[in-house]
Amino acid sequence: MNSQPNILLILTDQHAPKIAGFAGNSIVKTQNLDRLAKDSVYFKNASCASPSCTPSRMCLMTAKEPHRCAAWSNHWIIFPEHITWPGYFADHGYSTCLVGKMHFGGKDQFHGFQFRPYGDFHHGLSHQPDPLTMFPNYSGAESAGVTEIPESLIQDVIVTRETQAFLLEHQSQNSNQPWFVCAGYSRPHSPFTTPGRYFHRYRNNVPPIQHSLDFEDSLEPFALQKYKDHYSQLTSQETQLGREAYYACVDFVDDCIGELLLTLEGNGLLENTIVIYTSDHGEMAGRHGLWGKGLYYEESVGVPLLIKGPGIKSGHFSISDVISLIDLFPTCCGLTGLPIPERLDGIDFSGFLSNPSELKSPREFTTSQHCDWGTRIKSQALPIGQPHRAWRAIRTQKWKYVDIQGGKPLLFDLINDSQEINNLAHKDENFEVCRKLQDQLSEGFCWENVVAQLLSDRERIPSLLSGVKPSTPNQYRLPDGRLFDAEGSLYEARWLRTDDEVSGGIIPQQFG
Repeated sequence: MNSQPNILLILTDQHAPKIAGFAGNSIVKTQNLDRLAKDSVYFKNASCASPSCTPSRMCLMTAKEPHRCAAWSNHWIIFPEHITWPGYFADHGYSTCLVGKMHFGGKDQFHGFQFRPYGDFHHGLSHQPDPLTMFPNYSGAESAGVTEIPESLIQDVIVTRETQAFLLEHQSQNSNQPWFVCAGYSRPHSPFTTPGRYFHRYRNNVPPIQHSLDFEDSLEPFALQKYKDHYSQLTSQETQLGREAYYACVDFVDDCIGELLLTLEGNGLLENTIVIYTSDHGEMAGRHGLWGKGLYYEESVGVPLLIKGPGIKSGHFSISDVISLIDLFPTCCGLTGLPIPERLDGIDFSGFLSNPSELKSPREFTTSQHCDWGTRIKSQALPIGQPHRAWRAIRTQKWKYVDIQGGKPLLFDLINDSQEINNLAHKDENFEVCRKLQDQLSEGFCWENVVAQLLSDRERIPSLLSGVKPSTPNQYRLPDGRLFDAEGSLYEARWLRTDDEVSGGIIPQQFG
């Protein structure tokens, strides 16, 4: 058996930080993650660097802030000069594998992962449109319900099975080589559909969101625009059904993760393994009238984070200190004895994890940001630098300060106002708090430089594009590199008519 610890990164998509049993939610069933949490360090105040799929994952893979790795919006590309977490570990003798979603843009769909048996190679994002008639699109709360996809073909089920297969094969053939494997699940991201037993479990069992009649008046221009663009037409019934279905999605993916962990544990594959559970960002799930991500609220920018394994204090520790997903790369370097690459923005937490109840956290604050005008999809493009369409935030255990580009700042007391309802930035007694947080937030950052960097980065994109048109959400990759659609039959299915005279044998392929 190898002496260096293995790394299992379990990465879901869009899991709100407080919708989990280990986070204190008594309604959702997350018995498998709760079991993991009983022997993990649980960070209650973990954040992503940018609350959108591709940007968050780019920052996670490079341990850099968004403006330092071109993580401007979905579909952007990790430029080749950046060291990636899997690439660095591969260079230091690890076998690296990604199964499932990662949402990489461009021609490089590996970025240091040596193996990738299943995933979103053709820019289909992994999210399986459901109901099937919605292909190639999908929606959120308005189409929540029971899945139409056979359970064996659901992406999250396949991720579990293919991750198990890779690791069991690795154990059989290369047991002395350490491994870094990422299991990338698509749920609880929309579409909010599950097998019926999960969906029906939460019908009429999830508390509705309570809003004042004038809640729109409390939204500043950035959040208000999000509400008007996407969510103002949702009925109260659709909102409630969406919340119930979201809980069901959390429950379903928890069972998929539980099956993965049970198999690995039963085969001794977790005995020398750092296990990390997290998500790329959160989900508003109706809070403040909003859904999805891209917001500075904790439901969007916060993530669940559990860490256990060699070098980490055993038992359950619930930690209020802040941490960012960009810290995971250098922390795993510290835990495995690898030197930490230079010029990373992430911080090594390995020493802190050895005794979190006694040692001082290496972080005082975390930052996050999002730019609506950062998109590279022409049909969605906004004028670069348009006011009220970008923000950058800093948070400590107590405070969150949000700089709305071209707008007025926000200040929330996260301890006494966990729902982030009362903006305290205008109060005289908070002047020094705002000044200090603004100074920390602005160090090495200004909106003018961001605009210039974005324009420069856009010039580099064409040479890195794959030229491959999006197809079905996922593909399988054979050992020799050949790809084939995982869901071609699912989304190209047709009822085939046959001649009345045909009574057996070959069925003519007659498409109507």
